[in-house]
Amino acid sequence: MDPAQFLVACRKKAPLGAGYALLGDELFSRDGCRQALVEAALPPQDRQAGLVEFDLGETSLDRVIAEARTLSLFAPSRLIVAYNAEAVLGRGAEAADDEQGRAPAAAGLEAYFERPTPGVVLLFEALRFNWDDRDEKKKLERLAKFFAAVPVKIELKRLNPRAALEGARRLAEREPLAISEELLAELAEALGYDMGRIAGEIRKLAVYSGGRQQITRQTLAELVPEARTSGLFELTDVLGAKNRLRALEILDNLTRMDVYLPLQVNFLAGLFRYALAVKEAGARNPGEAMRLFNRLGVPIWPARAQQAVETAARFTRQQLEGAVFLLFATDRDLRRDRPDDRIIMERLVWELTAGR
Repeated sequence: MDPAQFLVACRKKAPLGAGYALLGDELFSRDGCRQALVEAALPPQDRQAGLVEFDLGETSLDRVIAEARTLSLFAPSRLIVAYNAEAVLGRGAEAADDEQGRAPAAAGLEAYFERPTPGVVLLFEALRFNWDDRDEKKKLERLAKFFAAVPVKIELKRLNPRAALEGARRLAEREPLAISEELLAELAEALGYDMGRIAGEIRKLAVYSGGRQQITRQTLAELVPEARTSGLFELTDVLGAKNRLRALEILDNLTRMDVYLPLQVNFLAGLFRYALAVKEAGARNPGEAMRLFNRLGVPIWPARAQQAVETAARFTRQQLEGAVFLLFATDRDLRRDRPDDRIIMERLVWELTAGR
């Protein structure tokens, strides 16, 4: 089950399961699912006495199950939350299996959920691993196998760009935050479509503006360091025109602003990928480019579509493909131990502007 399905079930007041496992590191979705489960499982008068929390890094799973089996005189409804559920991989999941192929602790879970305690809901949270990372995905799959007896497992995966942008729109309306669609899209992309970070920045901007003052690009640059993209837009333009001298001047300004360069390279790589898609599809104007990306399920705003079309016009397909590989190598080199990020970025500018 994904978080959206779970939240819909909660809104429809579907019967609760005896246990839930949250698997993944998308904390924004975790917060929404956890709050919805608290509201669904515990009446307001039971929320203080009925919410019980354990850390599986410090407490055994057997202790959690024993608590679930124990009846309470003070709260007829209880929600028992077990944090750091990844810790079971270092204990029960690694222990010798029994004759039925189950880890002993997992067998204890299976026995509990065969006859769960009425009025008790168990919630296991394993939030350390990322579904998009190959090695961490394997650990999440092992956790899912360990918690196979838990009735409902919710996969907390990173939102795709379209879903993240839609979530950002809903948050901006709820705060409320006066911000244009274009700037909201720029903010979401600059933050890597990470909903946790997007939500934090929207709340900060809402407090700053008091829900009334219109958010401008200058406001974003002052309050959200990752959104300082105005210099980068110009950098992209002059790289497209192969104006090496101006590109080096802009790079000097970005360096003086102490901009986080890997994020800026990622932003630039996204634009060149967009331009390559525009080139391959033969889109000739921003409208055609936006229709192309809408079909692909990729949110894009008009200014970004215009820039993608212009970049596609300035580079051949072979040059665009080479630029994408070059930007990948630059991002890799920036994340390694190195003497100076600026040297790596100057090499990028030099190679992208070759042949003027």
